[in-house]
Amino acid sequence: MVNSGINYSEVANAFLSTGYTSAAGNTYFNSFRFAEGILIKEDAAHGYARSFLNGIKIYSVKDKTLLAEKHFHCVFYSKGTVKHHAKKMLLSVLKDAAANDGYHFDQKKANQIIDKVLTQAMNEDQRKIMVQQTQKYLSA
Repeated sequence: MVNSGINYSEVANAFLSTGYTSAAGNTYFNSFRFAEGILIKEDAAHGYARSFLNGIKIYSVKDKTLLAEKHFHCVFYSKGTVKHHAKKMLLSVLKDAAANDGYHFDQKKANQIIDKVLTQAMNEDQRKIMVQQTQKYLSA
């Protein structure tokens, strides 16, 4: 990788940006995860004793557009927390899109599909998923 400031972390199973440390000693960084057709950007911070989730942005890989965004205050970081909020965000996007286009929204089925996609993003090797998604959505 060219000196992009983004590196893969096996421990986190995510791509991490180079962090910066504030005068207060908190380190701020971004974590990136690929899932089917989307990129999840986590805005995180690590303080003295805890890590915090400051925000989540979800982008369409194909369209390179922001689909959903949410900011947090004093939310402890965990993969489970990211998955929970990303799921709620994606369900909301799909529900709104269905309503705008006049389609029936099957909440149960959407919930199952999103859960499967996010579980894969959290558990499978992100390097492999990134290659698959970029070949599928970004190849000319």
